[in-house]
Amino acid sequence: MRLAIDIDKLRQGNQDVFRDFFVLFYPKMMALACRFVDEQTAEDLVQEVFASYWEQRKEIQADNIRSFLYKWLQNRCLNHLKHQMVADEYEARVKIAEARIAFLNESSDVNDVFKQVVNQNIREVIEISVRKLPPKCAQAFRLCYYHDMSHKEIADAMDISPRTVEGHIRQATLFLRDDLRDLFMLFFVFYGTV
Repeated sequence: MRLAIDIDKLRQGNQDVFRDFFVLFYPKMMALACRFVDEQTAEDLVQEVFASYWEQRKEIQADNIRSFLYKWLQNRCLNHLKHQMVADEYEARVKIAEARIAFLNESSDVNDVFKQVVNQNIREVIEISVRKLPPKCAQAFRLCYYHDMSHKEIADAMDISPRTVEGHIRQATLFLRDDLRDLFMLFFVFYGTV
C-alpha cells in the first residue's frame, strides 16, 4: 500500500497533513492495540503514539512509517501489560496482608484500642515511604490507591497524560514494594504463626 501522505509536509508541521495521517492510520492502530489491551486503554495508547509522533516528527527518519508506528504501538502495549502485571502482583500481596490482618483481628481477643493503634501505625509507615517518592509520583499513587481513582481521572486531576500517570504509579509501586519489603515480611512472619 502506497501512502497518500506527504511525509515531508508532515515533518514541517502541516496540521492538515497530520489530520489525514491520523485518519488513515487510527483505525488500523486501534485494531492492533485491541489485540493486546481493552478498548479504552487502546485509545489512550494510540493517541499517545500519535502525540509522540507529532512531537518528534522532525527527528523520526523511518523508511516504512506504517511499520514504524505499529512497532512503536506494540511496544507501548507490551510495556502497559508489564506494568499491569507488576501492579496486579503488588495489589495481590497487599490484599493477602490485609486478609491476614483482618483474620487476626477477628480471631484474637486484642482490644479495639490496640487494633486502632496498629492500623494507624501501619498507615503511618506506608505514608512515610510514600513521602520518599517524588511529589508528582506520590500524588499519583495516593490518588490511585487511597482515593481509588482511574488513570484517566488522575490524568485529568493532575493535568498530565494517562501514560505519565501510569509511569508514576509504576515507579511508586516498584519503590514501595522494595521499601516496605521488611514490613510485609514482618506481617507474614508474625501473622503467619498465629
